[in-house]
Amino acid sequence: VTGVQTCALPISAAAVAEARRRLEAVVYFDYDKDDVRADQQATLDAKVPVLNANPDVKIRIAGHTDDRGSDEYNLALGQRRAASVRRYLVARGVAEGRFEVTSFGEQRPAAQGDGEDAWSKNRRAEFEITAGAASIKAP
Repeated sequence: VTGVQTCALPISAAAVAEARRRLEAVVYFDYDKDDVRADQQATLDAKVPVLNANPDVKIRIAGHTDDRGSDEYNLALGQRRAASVRRYLVARGVAEGRFEVTSFGEQRPAAQGDGEDAWSKNRRAEFEITAGAASIKAP
């Protein structure tokens, strides 16, 4: 009698794509604020298991602002937003050294125009995988 052989099933491309989507999902901020909004916490919480399953992955968090305020103020606000997101993830057990924070202030808008519709899309933190992208696995 032979024993039952088991083998791990390959993780589907769809599961890997979903893990990458979670890591790169943008979070948004209120006007002139750098604290993580309650309605954005689930987006950040979804990153944690993916980061835990992929210890070699490193992320650049880029803070952005709308075009109201001086260039200097907006660069500082974008930096505070990126740092706030990093603190949120570190508080959930992800090593701080896995994150780089930067700010683009108002320099790279996601949406053009004046008015809350455009401004709300520009007040954000974006996530770029800077290491470990080739070997991402689903949690």
